[in-house]
Amino acid sequence: MGEKSKSKTRGIAIGSGASSWPITVTTTAVIVKSLFRCRNFIWDNDHKIVDQFGLTWGQFDTLVALRFAGSPYQLSPTQLYDAVQVSSGGLTKILIGLESKGLVTRTDNPDDQRSRLVRLAPKGRKMVEKIADQLASINGDLIAEAMGPDEREELAKLLGKLPGALEQRGER
Repeated sequence: MGEKSKSKTRGIAIGSGASSWPITVTTTAVIVKSLFRCRNFIWDNDHKIVDQFGLTWGQFDTLVALRFAGSPYQLSPTQLYDAVQVSSGGLTKILIGLESKGLVTRTDNPDDQRSRLVRLAPKGRKMVEKIADQLASINGDLIAEAMGPDEREELAKLLGKLPGALEQRGER
């Protein structure tokens, strides 16, 4: 059975005034649109919070990657590049900014004389933990306002399946 026969459909009007475009809304369309809307809202909100700490999103993401590395909270530039998914030039700019704020330090890499290891400074660790705690609290509150604990558990379970399946499909 196709999705159309499985899902409820309804007409919606797209456009303004007299011009409209009635289309059939499938379950998939509702899911995708909802995911985008939620992502955009949370993304914008999270960026505002990170901005309040004087960081760009790339800088915050870099601090997160270093914090997740575990003690001594240190990675090579290649490891950071893989974790943060920015260009090498972009990463250099991010690291210069973080180093100037005292949030990371760079030291010689004993395994590769051509690179320098990046280490999360104590100030950087405190900041990234504070931001992450704030984001988790605010996002948790936002989601809790929309649904109860059982619904949140079910949503987390269902959404947890989706990225792996999509990534696997993309590898075909």
